[in-house]
Amino acid sequence: MITRIERPAARLILADPRGLVLLFRFIPPEPWPREHAWHLPGGGLEPGETPAQAAAREALEETGHVLDPAALGEPVAVNEGTWSNQGRHYHTETTFFFARVAAATVAPTVAGDYADEDWLNGNRWWSAQELADTKELVFPPGLAAMVPGLLSGARPAQPVRLSWRHD
Repeated sequence: MITRIERPAARLILADPRGLVLLFRFIPPEPWPREHAWHLPGGGLEPGETPAQAAAREALEETGHVLDPAALGEPVAVNEGTWSNQGRHYHTETTFFFARVAAATVAPTVAGDYADEDWLNGNRWWSAQELADTKELVFPPGLAAMVPGLLSGARPAQPVRLSWRHD
């Protein structure tokens, strides 16, 4: 029997003043192919954190942007699924938030935590059109379809349920 570890997570769709969205390049864990892909900033919740608190903490740690958890508002999307890394099996429910930042900068505040990570390989700010046109794997599936509405100020009444896998 496989034991799965529950690992709730929060991620951010960060947009700069030009409407570009930040993604990190990484090598995804199982069950995805071990080839470069892109994902949003964010990560697992710490004990006692709300998803909004985790999103703000991860934004500071990974990008240097200071966000107020209360100002993030309601989540814009959710997804869930299973994955494996180094022999451990996880089930993750991810909550996605949207926020605008003042500049297209990335200055991690805990760079030492990421310096030795072989799965993290840089970052890039993407236009909505580039997201729609890319043939590269982008996580979460469905992100490209959401971005234009979010950039225009339209927020979903309820969080959009995004796919976990690229089927």
